Amino acid sequence: SYSTHLVRRFAQNACGTIALLHSIGNNLDKIQLGDGCLKQFFEDTKQATPEERGEMLMKNAGVINAHQELAQEGQTEAPSPNEPVNFHFVALVCKDGDLYELDGRKSFPINHGPTTPDSLLEDGAKVIREYTSRDPDDIRFTVVALTATD
Repeated sequence: SYSTHLVRRFAQNACGTIALLHSIGNNLDKIQLGDGCLKQFFEDTKQATPEERGEMLMKNAGVINAHQELAQEGQTEAPSPNEPVNFHFVALVCKDGDLYELDGRKSFPINHGPTTPDSLLEDGAKVIREYTSRDPDDIRFTVVALTATD
């Protein structure tokens, strides 16, 4: 879908932030963002290519500062910004009736076929099972769902 909001990742260790941006950016019709750097980023990048969005993100001090600040929270010590890590985050979103996998390392979204808001969880679980079946002994998988509060 041309309306899918994809951001290319150019910074090391920012894939979690990129996955969150993909989740939010493809649900702006359901999320009311307050004024601030995030809302401005999505407004500024609405017509941009994934590469242009990635470049604009690298220059967005508000989002970068929030990423760095939040990366230091939690129980696990965050790696330095350029330290190589073996973990990666992607987002699965329902957009225009299809299930998309959004990966900041790629220049395009991966369409996994039809889905609906009601079947997204089940359809997304099938995609996740494809990944986990590649190495069933590896337990280093995490799933985070961003859902409505009602």
